[in-house]
Amino acid sequence: MIKFSSNIKIFAFLVLATLISSTVIANYTHPGVDRLIQADTEPAGVVFELIERDKKTWEWASPMIKDLKAQLKDKYPNLDIAIVSHGREQFQLMRRRVKEQPGAISLLRDIVKDGTNLHVCGVYSGWRDVKPEEYIDIVDVAASGPAKINDYINLGYKPIQLYKKQAE
Repeated sequence: MIKFSSNIKIFAFLVLATLISSTVIANYTHPGVDRLIQADTEPAGVVFELIERDKKTWEWASPMIKDLKAQLKDKYPNLDIAIVSHGREQFQLMRRRVKEQPGAISLLRDIVKDGTNLHVCGVYSGWRDVKPEEYIDIVDVAASGPAKINDYINLGYKPIQLYKKQAE
């Protein structure tokens, strides 16, 4: 049996601990969220905006929203949060497409169940002949995505546009 020196054991432990922690904590950052947390002034709420072309937007957006929401709620436990989707990604929330990203949609359901409002753009839906009932049950079809964002801003919400993190 080979004996490892204590330095190798410590190194192996640190590597293992790093791997475990990196898989448990998504650790997303966003400058807008960072500014709100550092400001020490609780806004009325936050509205996350998505306007993407990525065919699997919710695979990266759902975990990002969950993590950013947790960061904000850690600082401001009573903070209201909303999501407005008004790009091509909103059509990924149609009933017939949920099986394309089941894990991401399940996570999004949990986020909404936890008190976050999720809206899509009715104008864009109309342009594509998509009826409100074609979306999954957690979606509210707003008359207009940009108008909904402005409604939230008028209520004191801070807008934060989300974007896919680029590979480093």
